Amino acid sequence: MQRITRLAVVPLLVPGLIAGAPMASAQNFAHASPVTSSVLTTSVVSLAVITAPVWLSALGVSEVHDAAARHHRAGREARRAGPLPPLTVERVQQQADGSYEVALQNPQAPQDLAVVAWPARADNPAAGVKVGDVLEFRPTPLGAGWTVAAADGTALAFLPTSDAAAQRMSDRF
Repeated sequence: MQRITRLAVVPLLVPGLIAGAPMASAQNFAHASPVTSSVLTTSVVSLAVITAPVWLSALGVSEVHDAAARHHRAGREARRAGPLPPLTVERVQQQADGSYEVALQNPQAPQDLAVVAWPARADNPAAGVKVGDVLEFRPTPLGAGWTVAAADGTALAFLPTSDAAAQRMSDRF
């Protein structure tokens, strides 16, 4: 089913309004005074002049809304979690508060470094990670982050994107 655009509907309304107006029969219209014809013409023109700004304003607001929606969708797509290469663990450091900081490096591009910090908790996934391990970062289906997995496929944790972390509903992922 194809949607009719708003711009196409406006020209269809004027003939519809004219056709729907009470018209005199053809025989009586021929004998109508010029005043009757003038009143009818003035009514139709007045209706068009009064409603045209409303239709044009609605059309403009609709275009602004559609443009904003496209911009929002494009921005949301750009912030989705994308594929990352497997990263090698370069350093695992436990902090004084019990949290872990894991330094990672991309073996194909040694200048690409990353640091993942896991907060202190009893079942901390970083406790079993060793230097030289390879971690995989698989994007989640909705793009809210990555599932961090060991080389054997064991899921260690969920790493949210910065947008998902800012909108989180709990402290633990």
